[in-house]
Amino acid sequence: MLIIIFAGYSAVRFLNDAINGLLSGEMVITLVALKVLIALEVLLPVTLYLAVVLSLSRMYTDYEITALQASGIGQWRIVISVFSLALMLGLVVNQLSLYGRPWAYEKIYELENRGENEFDITKVEAGRFYEMGDDLVFFAEELDLAKSKASNVWVWQTEHDKRKVTTAKNAYQIAGPAEGQKAIIFQDGHHYTLNLKTGSDNLIQFQENTLQLASTRVPPAKYRRKAASTEHLSQSKLPADIAELQWRRSTGISTILMALLAIPLSRATPRRSKYGKVTAAIVLFFVFYNLSLIAKTWVEKRMVAPTPGIWWVTSLHAALVLYLLPLQPPLRRIMSKRRALTSGGTGQ
Repeated sequence: MLIIIFAGYSAVRFLNDAINGLLSGEMVITLVALKVLIALEVLLPVTLYLAVVLSLSRMYTDYEITALQASGIGQWRIVISVFSLALMLGLVVNQLSLYGRPWAYEKIYELENRGENEFDITKVEAGRFYEMGDDLVFFAEELDLAKSKASNVWVWQTEHDKRKVTTAKNAYQIAGPAEGQKAIIFQDGHHYTLNLKTGSDNLIQFQENTLQLASTRVPPAKYRRKAASTEHLSQSKLPADIAELQWRRSTGISTILMALLAIPLSRATPRRSKYGKVTAAIVLFFVFYNLSLIAKTWVEKRMVAPTPGIWWVTSLHAALVLYLLPLQPPLRRIMSKRRALTSGGTGQ
């Protein structure tokens, strides 16, 4: 259910761009699938976590746990069962984080690079700003669908030390000279170049000007650590890469710890509502999730050294699990058996 809700949320976001001509229908389906694949490293653990809390809470409130204990099945049998399931799911989440997640991000970045060339001037909405890539913004006050033209057009381009602004009375789109390339033709306008380094500005008035969009065949390469391979991150010394690697390696462990934490959180008094502990469980999940994000940011900004990195959150999580799990009952049974044997030997 969580996966369906997340897929629907992602689809709404991308469908808006598809309606406005920035994405094709095929690209929308692909992007939603990739987003779901990335989100699985969070959705799968939280699904198991809530499932354990809800199922065990119901068993407590319906006296099923009491019946199991009367039959000789103790808490540790439940712990072992949950741990076995969490271990299998943790291995899956770990593989998704190490290999599936970076692959999905790589594909998403490729599609985003192509998004600039998916731009269709006849499908945009007048009075709205459209980002065409990371450094290009398009705006048109009016649209003439019959002539496939836009009127009163503004285009902003950003470079390392320059800002370029193009204004034109009319604009229309054509195929570019290279295969898979498109171009925008501006008519009767001005082109401004603002040099941030030298402080000089240039103004050019034109009757017709052409803006070539990047080719879809060779998208510009740009390093993104989320799309970097795990092997590359393991050899990198950059704090941001180290934080990303530690995050990937911690997801499987966190999956197991969250499932084990759900066991003590699910304890409920009989005849009480089985949803009584769900709110506290959800809050605790977001506390640890946000702590992990904060720890990751601290490592990226060099506020925390690579050691302990983000592992202090995992250690805190493990300490809480060990504290709350039913460790004392087995020890008490062992001690009571020893006392019985001792007293029996003394009586003889």
